[in-house]
Amino acid sequence: MSHDGAHTKRIAKNTMFLYFRMLFLICLQFYSVPIVLNGLGVENYGIYSVVGGIVTLFSFLTNSLASGSQRFLAYAIGKRDVGLLKKVFESTVLIYWIIGIVALLILDPVCVWFLNAKMTIAESSLPAANWVLQLSFVAFFVNLISVPYNAALIAHERMSIFAYVSILDGVLKLGAAISLKFYSGDGLVFYAVLILLINVLVRVVYQIYCRISFVECKKVHFALDRSVGRQLLAYLSWNIVGAAAGLLRNQGLNVVLNLFFGPALNAAHSIAQQVHGTLNQFINNLYLATRPRLAKCFASNEIEEMWNLTRISGKLAFFLLMLVVVPVLAESKFLLNLWLGSVPQYTEDILLLLIAGLLLETLVNPIIGVFQAQNKIKKYQLYSSSLLIMVLPISFFLLKNDSSFVLVPYIVSTIFSFFFVCSILYVAKKELEIDLKKTLVDGCLRELLTIVLVALPVMLVSKNFDEGLDRCAVTFAMTILMSLLCIWGIGLNRNERNLLKKIIQKG
Repeated sequence: MSHDGAHTKRIAKNTMFLYFRMLFLICLQFYSVPIVLNGLGVENYGIYSVVGGIVTLFSFLTNSLASGSQRFLAYAIGKRDVGLLKKVFESTVLIYWIIGIVALLILDPVCVWFLNAKMTIAESSLPAANWVLQLSFVAFFVNLISVPYNAALIAHERMSIFAYVSILDGVLKLGAAISLKFYSGDGLVFYAVLILLINVLVRVVYQIYCRISFVECKKVHFALDRSVGRQLLAYLSWNIVGAAAGLLRNQGLNVVLNLFFGPALNAAHSIAQQVHGTLNQFINNLYLATRPRLAKCFASNEIEEMWNLTRISGKLAFFLLMLVVVPVLAESKFLLNLWLGSVPQYTEDILLLLIAGLLLETLVNPIIGVFQAQNKIKKYQLYSSSLLIMVLPISFFLLKNDSSFVLVPYIVSTIFSFFFVCSILYVAKKELEIDLKKTLVDGCLRELLTIVLVALPVMLVSKNFDEGLDRCAVTFAMTILMSLLCIWGIGLNRNERNLLKKIIQKG
């Protein structure tokens, strides 16, 4: 097997593991959410989502540090430098512990004050809400110091282990949800304790496996290499800015909604956000499998392979998302009722706007992988983060002047998703010297035209049937058929169609 063929096979295998993980977790999540919602009640579920959301606001540290660690570890692996690999891992472990301790010391008292002084929560529920906050912070710290081991797994492309442990995590959280039926005390605090214990167990499993399997994870010392540390901190600082902006937009809106509308609307936001997050996994799984390879390609100067992988993964990600998004959009009301039984008000509308923003941002997400692989993230993070951060103050200002229109924050967020796309393309032209015209015509335009040609007939046909399982089945079947036709005829260019033919013939 050729060098490229081996890489392609590994990426395909890893992607398969990740999608198996995702589909399993989706089933678990969709089954467990109604259980938690019924077990806690709408009010307590809203409290859990918004209080946990305060901590989630700072999980950008975990997310940004994870992607940074994966990049530098994958780069060291691509260079075949064990010494550098050891230095990167040990520096990462130390940095994470320091950031975690400092974050807890600064953020915890601030969040306690904000929870008790500013948020709209019934006085009788405040003690439980405070317990949830503290437990969520401990879980956040555990997740943060677990990142180096998660990053090592992904950098070494051991997606099967990552998938298996994630499935274990999902099964245990389902068990936590079911246990609410049999607990007679304060379910809010009980559930938060169980989630924390599950996070601790998952961290232990990851750490044991990595110490057994990877040379850089054995006999780890709290040591900071100055050269590696400077590079890592420079990368992470800009990555933190970008992740903070994204999460401030998403979870910050949850807090704003609480200030103006109370916990009931937080429940609607949380449910819509979970569906949005699940859909996002369809593309993130593909990126998770390909981005370590992008960094390794750059490290070994395989630039053409890097760009080929970027273009192919971009189109594949968008079309995979399209296959799910179109029927979900067409059948959102029916699917939400089928899933939850009683759907909180505004959930459907919020979901539709979140999906619109997700589709727009998917157009340029593959390019972000190249920025990260080449360690050229400063300008794109500066431009895109500035735009995303604006969503929160603009939404707050508009609601402050007129709080009658609940969907204002989500409309603003969708508009800024378009500006986000424009900023990424602009910086990519300057920093990566991409052919902007080719990217727009052969990439973005083909993808947008494909989804329009798929969605329009599906939407029109679905409206001529009575709502129910029969219509839902027709919608999904028609989406698959129209997608295959439109992807082949419009979504792919001639070279991509020829490549696909060769793959099918060899298969």
